[in-house]
Amino acid sequence: MNFQANSKETLKIAVASNFIEPIKEIKKKFEQKNKITLIIVKGSTSQLFSQIINHAPVEIFLSADQITPSKLPKSFIVKNTQFTYAIGKLVFWTNLKKSQGLNAVNFFKAVKINKLAIANPKFSPYGKGSKEFLKNINVWKYLNKNIVYANNINQVVSFLYSGNVKNGFISFSDKIKLEHKKKGTFLDVPVSLYPIIKQDVILLAKGKNNEYSKKFLNFLKSKEIKNVIKSFGYGIN
Repeated sequence: MNFQANSKETLKIAVASNFIEPIKEIKKKFEQKNKITLIIVKGSTSQLFSQIINHAPVEIFLSADQITPSKLPKSFIVKNTQFTYAIGKLVFWTNLKKSQGLNAVNFFKAVKINKLAIANPKFSPYGKGSKEFLKNINVWKYLNKNIVYANNINQVVSFLYSGNVKNGFISFSDKIKLEHKKKGTFLDVPVSLYPIIKQDVILLAKGKNNEYSKKFLNFLKSKEIKNVIKSFGYGIN
């Protein structure tokens, strides 16, 4: 990734891995309306936080939760710029034929699982949500030894796509990557059984003087982009 481009012609944004598919569409639309190139740095929320703390030249941070942006030191952020841009949703994917007609709750009660992929709860809000769901349906302690931890939600998709793991929790927007395989089944995960995943964005101090940073934040709030975000299965405020 080239971080040395002219800041007047670029805007560098850190984006949580679950939001990569939507941000591609948003990037295209924003660049069409502005003479600028969006440079996207992707990773787990905790990885991006670490990069920002270590002075990565990033101007806007799209987190997968609300807590992480609020942990940034005051000198790293622009006050009163944090807001929720999307509300995430978990989906369970399985390649086991016994899943027909079940939702995720019934599946775990009816089917014995050898391997289950989730994003690491220590680093990923989606991983934390997956763990809380499994705890709330009282199967976490039984499945703990069978869990394969991924660095982020995108890596879970990679595990499932490759066939190395036949069961896993992904974000609703990641369905796109697996649907074209025409294999496996997507099972609903009741939103009442895991913490709401509010994803917040914040303007970083490094982007304070970039005229396009505020334009981008306003763009995220626009009806056009809210519709894009909803089209990928996210909720909005």
